[in-house]
Amino acid sequence: MGSLQHDILRRHAMAALGILLFTLLYLFAYLATFDVGRDISPIYLPVILYVAGHALTVFCVSRGWFDHTRDPSLTLPVMVMAILYMSYLLYLAPELQWLVLISYLNIMPFGIFSLAWRGLLGMTLFVLFCYATVLFSLSFKGQGMAPQVEALSLMALLGSLLMSAFVGREFFLLRTAYQRKNVELRRALGRIEELAVTDELTGLNNRRYLLRTLEKHRAMAIRQNIPFVVAFIDIDHFKQTNDRHGHRIGDQVLGELAQLLQSSIREVDLAARYGGEEFILLLSGLRLSTAKRVMERIRESVEVHTFSDMGLRQTVSIGVAAYMPDEEADEVLSRADRMLYVAKHEGRNLVRVDPTETPETTESGASAGGNNA
Repeated sequence: MGSLQHDILRRHAMAALGILLFTLLYLFAYLATFDVGRDISPIYLPVILYVAGHALTVFCVSRGWFDHTRDPSLTLPVMVMAILYMSYLLYLAPELQWLVLISYLNIMPFGIFSLAWRGLLGMTLFVLFCYATVLFSLSFKGQGMAPQVEALSLMALLGSLLMSAFVGREFFLLRTAYQRKNVELRRALGRIEELAVTDELTGLNNRRYLLRTLEKHRAMAIRQNIPFVVAFIDIDHFKQTNDRHGHRIGDQVLGELAQLLQSSIREVDLAARYGGEEFILLLSGLRLSTAKRVMERIRESVEVHTFSDMGLRQTVSIGVAAYMPDEEADEVLSRADRMLYVAKHEGRNLVRVDPTETPETTESGASAGGNNA
């Protein structure tokens, strides 16, 4: 059960307790006002109907049937039932008018934390309508009070209810402002979390997120036998590009290469900027031979691409390694880095794969991965 639903049920429990106390006080006053032997059977039906209705409401709320509506706590039905219940009890015993008037006011706070101020104003008008209807019915039966007394009680009730609606409006404005600030805070926190794992220049994930994801892939490889491959990518002679054309052009090259890498992999894979001109691809569920073909295709795409608004040509060197059983995450990174060094040493613009034998994935899984990649 969620915290919101728990709070809703707690409010319903408080409302039920309030109605129970009102009913007990009403019965005591009903019997004390007249002879002890007075028949109370007319009260049975409204009590049973109200208890059944409130129990049904609590059941629906506890099951979460109205969680996606504008009124998940069913505040309006509960308040309407309570107002009708008290109005009928007033009709049965008009001499207990003072008790019912007080109870009318006790209903209004139940809606303060759920209803907009227009809803509270609507409840105010509904209470006045029910009360006026009961007074008219009693007058028709000859049981009404003096017109002056009824007018004063109606005015007093109106003033008290309007004050409750005004207070409810203030609560509504505060609640709305709090919810708006809460939404803004969640957005800000989401943005902060995004910035914490995103490289600002390229828009790729940063080293922190890469290492975290690498540990997750390692756990899946151990528990579910899902292999993965790491590719270490470095831009050849990038320092010369910066020295000749400036860092603005160098930043454009980094950004465009990041887009090219991201568009060359699947959604299940990860492209991250490791630092400087170094990038890492984390390929899930591929055999080493398939990953090598993917990297060759990426290397060729970079070789023919024109970078920045100056139409520069760049190449990349790539080292590839597959995760080995019981290997630490930094070990597979180190092997891919060594293969990158080999590619640099052998002339750059090359893909070199760690020769260490690795367990292959199943044919179906590897084939699907190669096709998607």
